[in-house]
Amino acid sequence: MRRFAMQWSMNAFLAVSAVAVSGAAGAQSLEAEFASGARPRCEPGGSLFAPGEISLEERSEYRLALSADGKTAYYHVDSDTPPYQAIYVAHRKNGHWGPGEVVSFSGTYRDSDPFLSPDEQSLFFSSTRPVRGGAERPDTDLWVVHRVRDGWGTPEHLGPLVNSPREELFPSVTRDGTVYFASGTFDTDFEMYRVRRQGNHYTAPENLGPAVNSPDSWEYNPWVSPDERVLVFASLNRPGGYGLGDLYVSFNVAGRWTPAANLGPAVNTEKDEFHPMLSRDLSQLYFVRQTWDPFVPSDFYHLDTRCLWR
Repeated sequence: MRRFAMQWSMNAFLAVSAVAVSGAAGAQSLEAEFASGARPRCEPGGSLFAPGEISLEERSEYRLALSADGKTAYYHVDSDTPPYQAIYVAHRKNGHWGPGEVVSFSGTYRDSDPFLSPDEQSLFFSSTRPVRGGAERPDTDLWVVHRVRDGWGTPEHLGPLVNSPREELFPSVTRDGTVYFASGTFDTDFEMYRVRRQGNHYTAPENLGPAVNSPDSWEYNPWVSPDERVLVFASLNRPGGYGLGDLYVSFNVAGRWTPAANLGPAVNTEKDEFHPMLSRDLSQLYFVRQTWDPFVPSDFYHLDTRCLWR
C-alpha cells in the first residue's frame, strides 16, 4: 500500500510539474522523456546546495527562498554571536553566490523563515520582534515586509487573528495572498493552517485537516505552490518515515488536500529533513538536512524532482 501511494504521488507530481511549466503538451513531452529512460543524475539524498558560498560548515542555515530567476537567495542563519538569528540575502553572478548580508530590516530581533511572495514584492517571515514597541516577544509571530524604491520597507505584523500566544512559524503564500503556516508550541506539537486574504485583513485560521495533519506527529514547514495545487511539508516522527523528520507531499484536488505521501528515499534519510522549497517550475526541490546526534550544523540540499520517481 505504501509503495502504491508513493507511486501515485510521484505520478501526480510529474503531471502537475509538467502542466505548471508548459501546459498539457508539456505533460505529454515529460511523460515521453520519462518513458524513454531519460534520467537526471540522482545522488542519494540530493546534493549540497552552494557549498562554501551559502551552505557553510561552521553555521546552521535554514529556510531558503529563491527568486524566480534563481539569482537572489534569502535564508536565515543561526549563530552563537550577534545577530543570533537573522535573515540574509545573497546574489548569484557568473555562476557563484556572493557573500550573504543581513537584510535591512533584520539583525536586531530573532527573525527566521523568509518566504518570497510569487510576485516578489513582499517577504513574509517569522519574528519575536515586539508588535507595538516594548520588549521582545516570548513567542514567534508572522510578519511581512514590502518592497519600496530603495529596498525593503517597515515590517508589518499580520495581526491578532493570524497570530496567537502560540508559535506561528514558516509562512508560505499563494498568488492570491493565502498564507499557509504552522502553529503550536515546542512543548506540545505543531499543525498546519491557512488564512485567506480579504482586503487589508485575513480570515480566521483554518486547520488543513486530517489528510495532512495527524494527532501524534508534528506537521510544519509548509511550502505551497503559487496556484495552491501542491503542498510540500515536513513531519516529525510520523509512522513509516525514514528518519526523525521527513518530507511529504499533498495535492489540492477539487478544494481538498489528498492524503499526504512520503517523498521517499531519494530525499528522506535517517537524518532530519525539513524546510522544503520548490523552484517556480517545480523541477528542483530544495531542503534542509540536520544531524542532531552528534550535532552537525544544518545545510541546504537540492535535487531534480524527477529523482523522486526512481
